[in-house]
Amino acid sequence: MSCEWWLVAESVSVTHHSAMLGEPSPEMIAFFERRTREHIERVQRCLETLAVVTPHGDELRDRARVHDASKFGPEERVPYIWLTEYHRCRRSGEPFAYPEGMKEQVRRAIDHHVTTNRHHPEFHADPNDMSNVDLIEMICDWTAMAQEFDEAGGSALAWAERTIGKQVQFSDERRPFIFATIELLDRQLAAQILPP
Repeated sequence: MSCEWWLVAESVSVTHHSAMLGEPSPEMIAFFERRTREHIERVQRCLETLAVVTPHGDELRDRARVHDASKFGPEERVPYIWLTEYHRCRRSGEPFAYPEGMKEQVRRAIDHHVTTNRHHPEFHADPNDMSNVDLIEMICDWTAMAQEFDEAGGSALAWAERTIGKQVQFSDERRPFIFATIELLDRQLAAQILPP
């Protein structure tokens, strides 16, 4: 499938008109829904893994039930479909262009997402105000991304090293908890995979 939105259905004027209005194709919608649900399932698995070995079991299970639910809400769904398509095309080397006005809608949706969900440092006035449960969910989110893109053996460690001190300024007091939790999650996930 070409990622040039204006080529989605050049011969069918109704579909072409829809794409010009920023309406995603059925293929884009299906890919977004599949990819997002798979991501959520990976995060849920990580949260459940840590729920068993930390004192935060009930809170982590509560977070697992609602992780990234806002991506299916009216403020985020359509822009995130386009954002997901952008990343799919970028990774596959296919050309891509947002329809007019969609790039700004994507920016607003991202802003809504990170300021609505506690596992994003941007939700908090200071990332060091994140609770341990917030940090654990963030780590599970990073781990799920590393698993999806087969980075660093599916560990959040590379994400943490790329992010902490550069994009997010966690204090010297918070960093040990983050890295210890990544190590704990990695060990627990490896134990689930290895035969007894």
